[in-house]
Amino acid sequence: MTLCHIRLNSLPGTLWKNGAGITRLLIERPEWRLSVATISRVAPFSSFPGLFRQMGLLAGNGVRLLPTSDTLPLVLGQLGDLIQFDGTLPLTGMPLDGPVEVLNLMRPVDRNGPNLITITPGNPPAGSLRGFIPVTGEWNVLTHQQHDTLAYGDVFLSELPFKLTILKPGQIAYGIS
Repeated sequence: MTLCHIRLNSLPGTLWKNGAGITRLLIERPEWRLSVATISRVAPFSSFPGLFRQMGLLAGNGVRLLPTSDTLPLVLGQLGDLIQFDGTLPLTGMPLDGPVEVLNLMRPVDRNGPNLITITPGNPPAGSLRGFIPVTGEWNVLTHQQHDTLAYGDVFLSELPFKLTILKPGQIAYGIS
């Protein structure tokens, strides 16, 4: 896979077993998996034993993940927020004031691998990326001598790390480092 430009609205969605959400798979490899989930109502999250999970808020007013244990809830309260947790943790997702879309990266717990990072004009990526996902604003970027204008709904992915030069930043994006 070379650098691939994906449009979220072109991907088919898979309805969750409990009917409370839809997942659109972006990439699945033995080392990692990246997807976008639309959560429309309160529902339990699936357990993924042996996996480390990271999530970022793409759209909506936030989501609270409520553990069944006595631990504190995990909250994605605003665009650009990131949370991480063990995939075995039993959680119930509760959208705050309407449906939300979240970016979900999973990888084996026992391996180093890609991580989600938040990119803003004041916090550009420090090195090469495996993915770039705009959240707000238009981003004018240069990759492999190719200029692109990206916005919400655009995803750049690659199995090999690539260098991204930000020519004109938007407000918020996620990167996969």
